[in-house]
Amino acid sequence: MENGVLINKLGLTDTQTLNVIELRIASLEVDRILKEPLPSSFDLAYHRHLHFQIFHQVYPWAGELRKVDIGKGETLFLPHTQIEAEATRLFSDLASDRFLKECSHEDFCQKAGEYLVRLNHIHPFREGNGRSQRLLISRLAQHAGIQMDWSAVSNESMKRACIEGVMGNIRQMVRLILLNSKP
Repeated sequence: MENGVLINKLGLTDTQTLNVIELRIASLEVDRILKEPLPSSFDLAYHRHLHFQIFHQVYPWAGELRKVDIGKGETLFLPHTQIEAEATRLFSDLASDRFLKECSHEDFCQKAGEYLVRLNHIHPFREGNGRSQRLLISRLAQHAGIQMDWSAVSNESMKRACIEGVMGNIRQMVRLILLNSKP
């Protein structure tokens, strides 16, 4: 970070301008990715690939696992030294759940909420975790024949659901997914 602004490919030194441009670019990339064929597997490499696709035009470190410990407010995320092991465990569990393909809508929402809370706690990237996580869940939903639409979910609602999840209560995250998806 230079002057409190994330190092970026655009040479921007103002956080507000960077945020506006990043959001525009990321939104276009997410829309494009949602139209691509589904992957054969969902794993850490695919999640890193999604992050790279969303942010490669903005950040030189897009798709790279973070190398520092971070938190937001009072929430500390998983230490960076544990990211790879925990993410590997999460995606192994997801594979055991057959990438949620054979779940009912309600079961999908429950399990997706659990995985999203776990992935948020891992927080593998320096920035852009929320968008890459929601995109991953959207791709899992597509794989399961479920339509997911995050557009009505405010940042504040997502933040509260993530904080509750870290504290062991995933009900709010499950509810967000349930209310914003349909079979």
